[in-house]
Amino acid sequence: MTQTPVAPQIPGLAHVRRLGSGGYADVFLYEQRMPARRVAVKVMKVAASSTADQDRFAAEANAMALLEHPNIVPVYEAGVTAEGRPYLVMMYYPQASLAERAKRERFSVAEVLRIGIQISSAVETAHRAGLLHRDIKPANILTSQYGTPGLTDFGIASHMSEAADDDAGVSVPWSPVETLYASGPATVRSDVYSLAATLWHLLVGRSPFEQPGGDNSTYALMKRIRDVPAPSTGRTDVPASLDRLLRAALAKEPNVRPASMLAFARSLQAIEQELRLTRTEIVLAADDTTMRVADALPVPDATRLKPQQVAPVVDATEARAPVVAKNPSVREATQLRADLTSPRGVGREADPDTHLRPAADGGAPQGEEAQPRPRIGRGALLTVGALVLGLVVVVALQLAGPGRTGPDPAPTGSVPPPELGRAMPAPGAAEVVATRSGDAVTFTWTYDHALPDDHFLVVVDGGEPRSVTGATLTVESAERSCAQVKVMREDGSGYQAEYSPEACG
Repeated sequence: MTQTPVAPQIPGLAHVRRLGSGGYADVFLYEQRMPARRVAVKVMKVAASSTADQDRFAAEANAMALLEHPNIVPVYEAGVTAEGRPYLVMMYYPQASLAERAKRERFSVAEVLRIGIQISSAVETAHRAGLLHRDIKPANILTSQYGTPGLTDFGIASHMSEAADDDAGVSVPWSPVETLYASGPATVRSDVYSLAATLWHLLVGRSPFEQPGGDNSTYALMKRIRDVPAPSTGRTDVPASLDRLLRAALAKEPNVRPASMLAFARSLQAIEQELRLTRTEIVLAADDTTMRVADALPVPDATRLKPQQVAPVVDATEARAPVVAKNPSVREATQLRADLTSPRGVGREADPDTHLRPAADGGAPQGEEAQPRPRIGRGALLTVGALVLGLVVVVALQLAGPGRTGPDPAPTGSVPPPELGRAMPAPGAAEVVATRSGDAVTFTWTYDHALPDDHFLVVVDGGEPRSVTGATLTVESAERSCAQVKVMREDGSGYQAEYSPEACG
């Protein structure tokens, strides 16, 4: 029988109730006396007394205290209880985490885009401070009383824990191949993958490679993450551009993913613009005055993020600090530099008039031969001018669109995600037929766009859903029996929120 965690006595704090527990720490709600407010206190478990656990807890305390951002949960103080248990005092987020919300509702596309941009800004801030998060997932994004998301749990941010420490490792359903199989170093693109997997989860209600009713053990998930192409969300209201972006960010090969969190955020902004939604701002410090978190953490040099100087982001409203990555390879650093400095890259636009710049002596444009210009009559010039002015007005009105005010958002900074092929049509709703034979009822069903590897969730007489691989099910029932069916794609696409109408026999 599991023993209920006991809240420790902490000077200046009065225990209210337990909020939750993790593998190596418990979280409690306390009332702080001065200043008066409610706070969340994370306390290391008594059993978690190894040096690795203590280092992990210290890393989290330092990381969260030094990273200041509107979408990172602030830490007020840290200490050690009389029993020797380290603790963190953090801002209390009273609403449900995104993991809890995803269990009972589907997020709208607009909210997912907003959350994605806000958390991208937070993680970009961590990257610029020399820190990878390494454990981005719905459960680590809390919600304030005003609905603002806050990223928490930087417990494994500074270093990868030893293999013997199971809980300190990555969270498999939202982790990329290179961290699961140690096939390469964790980089900023590893965090991009985890955030993309989190956004996919919010849209669908489960992690990208989880199969409803199937084998979702750690081994099975890891194998799918390594071998199965990233699935479509299957939602008809998700634009193709967002589906492509998420699938590119979930690519097995890191270099296919957006090069940075800033690039990912700008791509999400471009989709907001496409859908004519209110633009979510990318919030970054105007100047790089943040202390490098990696330099303040008590971890070996070999496990810290190594700064890689790259061309600064040129943007009047955003920070100019370089993006850093953990031990990047030459190819990774070269790709990141190329993405930030190329004409299509972050913060730098191509000059459309490069080939028409005048020569230094005021003569003919460079790169072109001087040509004699024909004389044009005044009447022709006036006619052409009127046509051009009319065309400009029409284009401006079309770009403004209904309800559009102010300048357009900055263009996306990431290279457009590759086309991943046309998705298969979503399965149609099942039509169920019930046939009775003695004390047995056989349910069969048909639906549009069937695939050989489809499986089904079947609810009989209001019971628990059961997984069925064939389009038929026979149950023993002397009385009237009814069933409903939901079609499930093997790759997770074509998600159906509702069951079919009941068929009874």
